[in-house]
Amino acid sequence: MSIFKSSIPTLRATLRTTLIKQSSPILSSITTRSLSRSLISENNRIITKTTLSNNVKNFNGLRFYSVLTESPEAKIYKYDDVKDLAAHPDKHPDSILVDVREPVEFSDGHIPNAINIPFKSSPGALDLPEEDFQEIFGFDKPANDKELVFYCLGGVRSTAAEELASTFGYKKRGNYVGSYEDWVSHENKTKTN
Repeated sequence: MSIFKSSIPTLRATLRTTLIKQSSPILSSITTRSLSRSLISENNRIITKTTLSNNVKNFNGLRFYSVLTESPEAKIYKYDDVKDLAAHPDKHPDSILVDVREPVEFSDGHIPNAINIPFKSSPGALDLPEEDFQEIFGFDKPANDKELVFYCLGGVRSTAAEELASTFGYKKRGNYVGSYEDWVSHENKTKTN
C-alpha cells in the first residue's frame, strides 16, 4: 500500500479535474497528465500507466480506487451553513468547527465557537492519543463520531486536513472551502447593511 500513499493526492486531483472537464476522452487525458505510479483494477490487480494505455479499448471495465475515498466524501459547507453552526452550536451538538490555521492566525480572528488544530505545524494531531492531545491543545480531542467541519484562510489547508482526518477514522467531515476569507467578506457585508 505504500506506493499509493505518495500518489493519492496527485491521482485524486488529476481524476477529479479530468472527470469534471471531460467525459469521453478521459483516458487520454489521464495518461497525458502522467498519473503517479498506478491504479487498481476491479479485480485488485495493480495497473501501471503502460498497462492502462494498452487497455484503452476496455476502459469501461476499469474502476479507479484510492485509499482516501474509502470513507464518504466530505460535505461542502457554505457561509450560511457555517453561520448557523457558529451561531447555534446547541442545534448542532455533533458538529465541531475546526480552524486549521496556525495559532497566530487564529488569535487574529476566527469563526465563533471554533477550535484550533493547526494543520501545518500539527498535521497528525487527530491521530494522537487523547491524553497527549489534551496536553498539547488544552481541550479534549474530538470524538470520531463527531462531524468535523474544517476551515482555514482560503480552503487549501482545510481540504488537506479534511482528507487527513479521513485516514484517522473520522467518517463525518465537512469542508468550508470559502473558509475565513469568505466568512469575513460575508460578515463585513452584514455589518455595512
